[in-house]
Amino acid sequence: MLSLQQANAVKGFTLIELLIAVTIFAIVTAIAVPAYTTFTERGFRTELMADLLNCAQAIERFNATNFTYVGVTTDGAADGALAVAICNPMSGQQGRYNIGVQTTVDTYLLTANPQGVMAGDGPITLDEAGNRTWDEGDDGVDPHDQDWEEG
Repeated sequence: MLSLQQANAVKGFTLIELLIAVTIFAIVTAIAVPAYTTFTERGFRTELMADLLNCAQAIERFNATNFTYVGVTTDGAADGALAVAICNPMSGQQGRYNIGVQTTVDTYLLTANPQGVMAGDGPITLDEAGNRTWDEGDDGVDPHDQDWEEG
């Protein structure tokens, strides 16, 4: 049979053991949270790129019917927000990007400006010729920002 002193000695953790466990948890968290954030931002950006391609197809269908790109905005003007009847992108609905379009009879430029959780990501564009740009650093000057690839 255990004595009273031996029974009390077996229970619980020491303060050092607890501090070591908390330290290990803090280190793992410090590594995991930035990796998770980067992963989710990349997923949101990929969703936007798919939305831009889908909207481009919808704009091309509008052009095939009306022989102009002008009129795909909410008010029918040459510049502005895309009409929901033309394209209603998920990334815009979720508040991560504000997608606008600039049109002429023969051209269009879709521009997605980041907002909310994606603020500071830099605008992403797509035009009627399929040219894709992303100002990855949101600095407006980087010559390597000429496609949708991460650098």
